[in-house]
Amino acid sequence: MIDRYTRLQKIKNGNIAVKEKIISSYPTHWHEFYEIELILSGDGSYVIDGRAHPIKKNMLFFMTPVNFHEVITEKSEVITLMFMGQACDGNLLFKLSSLLGSDSVLLSDEDANFLAALMRELKSSEGCGDESYNSSLIGSILGKLSKINCSHTRGFLTRVQKAMLYIQNNFRNDIRLAEIAAAADTSPTYLSGIFAKESGASLKEYISNVRYEYAKKLLEYSDMSVTDICFESGFCDYANFERRFKERFKISPSKYRKMNRT
Repeated sequence: MIDRYTRLQKIKNGNIAVKEKIISSYPTHWHEFYEIELILSGDGSYVIDGRAHPIKKNMLFFMTPVNFHEVITEKSEVITLMFMGQACDGNLLFKLSSLLGSDSVLLSDEDANFLAALMRELKSSEGCGDESYNSSLIGSILGKLSKINCSHTRGFLTRVQKAMLYIQNNFRNDIRLAEIAAAADTSPTYLSGIFAKESGASLKEYISNVRYEYAKKLLEYSDMSVTDICFESGFCDYANFERRFKERFKISPSKYRKMNRT
């Protein structure tokens, strides 16, 4: 069974947690929070959504709630930052999680030392109750990563991008148009009108796309039953999920799993 980590299991108090530790191998898992892991030393492989990345000094890995990852190492020293989406600026978070298109980067010594210092400062401020200070530190970390990966889109989030970020964080739930529009600071009618123009898909289609891509990952990497995968991915009707999966991918969920097991 694939491991799932919740905020209460790993973060516990508030919306952030920072740990500096020695890690060994972890089986494939996912979590409902964001994670930034900076390698201080070690070797091995970091497997994110089926793609292997080398573990070596100054490698940094960025995982969102839709990523599955596995760690293969005998002994690696890391600094790990775990945080909920509301702990930081949504503009920077969206650029990294949706526009960056990369889940790892090899840092220079200077950049690695700078980010490690920010993460250690964030660790020292845990529990102090100053959420604005912690948010600014996370913002500095995300901003630095955005600067390093200069291919991202600049500027403030559009209403559609705010909606996309909200969907990414909440697609497993029965999300409604009204709450998505509220997160995007606009009305449901206006959001529905502009979403397809900017994204190329209607809101309903976009949510379905996110859910089906997530279901495919669960079929590939987990031992969950197809029924459980249906509900874990945000669908509420198994028969409809199976029928539409087959229409979309020209294969049933069970056959897809058999063909794509890793």
